[in-house]
Amino acid sequence: MEIIRTERLEKIYQENGIPVHALRGIDLTVQKGEFLVIAGPSGSGKTTLLNLMGALDRPTAGKVFFEGEELYQKTRSQLSRLRLEKIGFVFQAYNLIPVLTALENVEFPMMLLGMEETTRRQKALAILEELGVGELADKRPNEMSGGQQQRVAVARAIVTEPSVVLADEPTANLDSKTGEALMDLMYRMNREKQITFVFSSHDPLVISRGKRLVMLRDGQIMAIKAQASAEG
Repeated sequence: MEIIRTERLEKIYQENGIPVHALRGIDLTVQKGEFLVIAGPSGSGKTTLLNLMGALDRPTAGKVFFEGEELYQKTRSQLSRLRLEKIGFVFQAYNLIPVLTALENVEFPMMLLGMEETTRRQKALAILEELGVGELADKRPNEMSGGQQQRVAVARAIVTEPSVVLADEPTANLDSKTGEALMDLMYRMNREKQITFVFSSHDPLVISRGKRLVMLRDGQIMAIKAQASAEG
């Protein structure tokens, strides 16, 4: 069953008055439960594609469907609600809220959903424990390593059990051992909770873990291939 579909997706940016084609006619379908990697060199359009799939940006042309509904026919408030309820984001720069503790960062999306305080606190603590960072519950981001911050960011992304998690270069700022542990963790979440994961990356570690690989270059899909195993 498909969860995301793009049709003839295009994105053109203006740089110093010159049009830059970030994406050129992207047709791609993501199935529910996939562990998919969008790979390619810097500037190939990976992050742009992820942002359009997650309704963080609008295409210049083309369509994006999420669970069968066209994203950009929705109002801004409908898109905000969709992101909150259905899509988890893991950003390269973590994007944790600096003044909040790890626990409060993970609680934040549940608070926005109106979840009762005791329930959301229990869920946040449980997911931090599951990701091996329970002892960091009262620490703020500046008191954590990069790997710890990324695990907290993953906890925040999956605590509401979204339909899909979009992860932009999730291992970019991590050493290889921490990156491997993070990929193991997300693979387990995919398998056990049936959360769909879509990564953008040029890290061979991430690429090797994808069950399906989409190769981008110059804003175009060059190849799509299935891979034998995503397990570490």
